[in-house]
Amino acid sequence: MKFIRLTPTGRGAVASFLLCGDDADSTFALHWQGKLLDEHPRWGRLQLTDTGDCEEAVVHRTADGIEMHVHGGEQVASAIESLFQRHGAVCETWQDHFAGGTSQRALALRLLPFAPTERTAQILLDQYKRDTHESRGLCPRPEPVRPELIELGKHLVEPFRVVLAGASNAGKSSLLNAILGFQRSLVHSLPGTTRDVVSGQTALDGFPVIFFDTAGFRETGDDLELQGIDRSLRSLADADLVVWVIDSTVEESQRPACPTGANVILCYNKIDIEQIDSKKRAGDCVADIPISALTGEGIEALLEAVICRLVPYSPLPGEAVPIAAV
Repeated sequence: MKFIRLTPTGRGAVASFLLCGDDADSTFALHWQGKLLDEHPRWGRLQLTDTGDCEEAVVHRTADGIEMHVHGGEQVASAIESLFQRHGAVCETWQDHFAGGTSQRALALRLLPFAPTERTAQILLDQYKRDTHESRGLCPRPEPVRPELIELGKHLVEPFRVVLAGASNAGKSSLLNAILGFQRSLVHSLPGTTRDVVSGQTALDGFPVIFFDTAGFRETGDDLELQGIDRSLRSLADADLVVWVIDSTVEESQRPACPTGANVILCYNKIDIEQIDSKKRAGDCVADIPISALTGEGIEALLEAVICRLVPYSPLPGEAVPIAAV
């Protein structure tokens, strides 16, 4: 017989428990003062002591066992736990009971409390239900998993990593602040202000994304700035996507080369400056995105491009998304 706390320890409005296994029904019946249990919630009292101390409870039977919902004070919860321990029940965490193992059902349930957004939580819950139905033979034969969804399954808890990179003074810090909506990075007209990687997390279309502002690339003899540039290079290797920020006021021959081999979006910043010609405003190819981190122009289009690159295909309800353990 097992006794599982379904809600966290500590004070709360409601505490929930599960009693299951051999002797669960007969042991529970010794202390239940109420109607016979079925799948419908029943109100009654649990007798906690031989002297007649009782606790009001809502109880019902599920496929997993007998669920109990009581007032959320820790003293009450501990008394109920001790009650069933005296009858030989072994206490177990809900993670060990429901989310042990490596099945998609177990992984989904284990990761669900850590989903950073409502949308990723819904996808995890959908995978839990889907795998549960499959294990009980209630689903038709599963279809092949779309390749686009394999990468998404790695980021239902862990955010996508997007690195803002480019030359010094291209406007990366201003762009990070514009994306996040608050002053996260220090902004100054002096090149080389950013010496370390600065990050900020947000959600795009319901998916978690963390943006990194990096030290700008330029020729310098400053040892501290060189360390910052080295960290920038390392962050590029770990990025799911690189937004290469180009200063539209600088001639192409004077710009650092965009990294090769990375998943890159090019954006031309400072289009609010009147001297920029139409070619620089439009970018050199269709994929380039003109923006102004100062006025906000083009930021929405940039973010749409970012999330389309990160999540090119959103899962349909009930569609399989392979979940990666973290």
